[in-house]
Amino acid sequence: MIAMAVMVAGCDRVVDITLPDGPVQLVVEGRVEAVHGSVSGHQEVLLSASAPYFSNQAAPPARGARVMIADGTGRNVVLQESTTQPGLYRTDDLVGVVGSAYTLRIHWQGDDYEAVDTLLAVPPIDSMYFAPRKNTGFDPGSGSGKPGPRATIDTRDQAGVPNYYLWDMYVDGKRIVEVDSAEWARPIDSDQLYDGLPLLAFQSHPNVALSSGQMVRVRQQSLTAQSYRYFRNLNDQLDGDGSPFSMPPNPVRGNVANKTRPDARALGYFIATHVSERSMRVP
Repeated sequence: MIAMAVMVAGCDRVVDITLPDGPVQLVVEGRVEAVHGSVSGHQEVLLSASAPYFSNQAAPPARGARVMIADGTGRNVVLQESTTQPGLYRTDDLVGVVGSAYTLRIHWQGDDYEAVDTLLAVPPIDSMYFAPRKNTGFDPGSGSGKPGPRATIDTRDQAGVPNYYLWDMYVDGKRIVEVDSAEWARPIDSDQLYDGLPLLAFQSHPNVALSSGQMVRVRQQSLTAQSYRYFRNLNDQLDGDGSPFSMPPNPVRGNVANKTRPDARALGYFIATHVSERSMRVP
């Protein structure tokens, strides 16, 4: 039920509009990753249930699911639900391997879900440092002009193969989502214009002005062409400004299929990714 105030002939009138909540959908945030210079079997899948659009409450966790990930050799690893964080499923027994395909299988509330992604190689971050914001000739928002150093990296693209990238940045342990209206999107890119070339003085989050003493971690992650398209479509939705040329709001289709009821797909995405990361304190 939504209460709307309508101005009619100088008077306020409250109109109650009842909207259907719609069917509950499974929401998947899952990944298998391998990190340069580290061997860890820890992997996580976060499951929740969709909430009504106008709900003021957080999405409820999807409790009691059976979650399993199969690697390219046919080995199946069962993820256990956390006792302290319902809806979070974990394992410490699945080491990500570059070149392997991984299949996520979920059984929840009578339905079976499945998603597949391949863990592709990502080049290492060669160096990380702090520099003034690069002048790109485009001002995406008010935050771009704030003084302070920006996290900056050098890397080199792998030649001869299509590469797709996703970058995340953490400041004092918290993942950054930029506050400018034009910067809610996740930083992604393809190597179409710089195949095999060095990528120097790159700033994945140019609008985040940093302060002395902050600990910064940058993660450079590989994407498949399929996952790159997902994030690109998601970015298009988030960047919509309401103009006639914006993409109309619409659920972005992920890769998690409902094998029991094909028309009732899950929301979200399952990703396999290779990660290069660097951490450094702002001087």
